[in-house]
Amino acid sequence: MTLDYALLISPTPLQLNLCSVRSPTLREIDALPDKFNTYHMYLSMLLLDIDTYYKNMELQGDSYFAGYTEKEKQQILSIRAEYAGLTEEQRALTGRLDIFGFDRKIVVPLTQALSFFLCEKIIYSPEENEFLIFGAESADPVCTINSRQLSELESIILQLNAVSVNTMDAADAKNKTAAKIIEKLNKRKKAKEKGAKPDPKLELPNIISAISACHSSINILNIWDLTVYQVYDLFARMQQNTIFDVLKMSVAAWGNKDNKVDFTQWFECIKP
Repeated sequence: MTLDYALLISPTPLQLNLCSVRSPTLREIDALPDKFNTYHMYLSMLLLDIDTYYKNMELQGDSYFAGYTEKEKQQILSIRAEYAGLTEEQRALTGRLDIFGFDRKIVVPLTQALSFFLCEKIIYSPEENEFLIFGAESADPVCTINSRQLSELESIILQLNAVSVNTMDAADAKNKTAAKIIEKLNKRKKAKEKGAKPDPKLELPNIISAISACHSSINILNIWDLTVYQVYDLFARMQQNTIFDVLKMSVAAWGNKDNKVDFTQWFECIKP
C-alpha cells in the first residue's frame, strides 16, 4: 500500500482496518529514553530482514546466545537450519515473524517499536505467533496481526517516517517463479543501500538545526510539534525554493536561453 501525499503530511494518525498509525512528532521522539538513538533503533527493527538477522547471528557466534536457555538456543538454531534448507522460492514466501517470533532478542524490541508508532496497545503472543491489538477500553484483543499483515503495517509506518520502502512483497507473487524474481530484485536493492555511506548532513538532528536556523517562522522552540514526515517535507521544500531563488537571480543578472523563469517552480510537487 502506497500512501498518498495528503496522508503523509497529515498530523492525524492514519486509521487502518487493524489499528491506527501515527507519524511521531519530534517532541515524542525527544521523550524517548535515548531520544533519536532509540527512534532509529525502532526503525532498524522494522527494516531488519531475515538474511541480515542470520548474518549478525553468525558474526556474533556463541555470544549471541548469552542469556538464552539451552532450549531457546537449540530452537533458534533448528529454525535457522530449516530456513537454510529452503529453496529460494520458499525463502521468498517466508514471513519475518515466522523466523523472528522464536527469538525474544528480536521480538521484544520489535514490539516496543510497533508500540511507539501505533495508537493502540500491542503485545506479542508466542502461542499464536501473532501480535494482538487491544482497544482503549478492551481487555480482550480486538484483532491480530500475522506475519503477512506485519509486513504491510511496517511498510506504512516507514512511509509515514519518510523511509524508502521500494522493495516488493514476494508474498504477493502469483507463482513461485515471480516470487523468485521479486526476491532477487529486493536483495539487489538492499545490497546497494548497504553499500551507500550515510551522510551526516542528512541526519535528523542536523536537519532540525538547519531548518530552525533558516526558516522564517519555524525555530528551535516550535519545530518539535512537527511530525517527522513534515520535517523532511519542509526540508525538501526549502531546498527546492533555494534553487529557485538562485535561478531567479541568475536569469535576472545574466539571462538564459529563453530569458524566462518558470514562476510555478516554487510550488512544484515534491515527495521526500
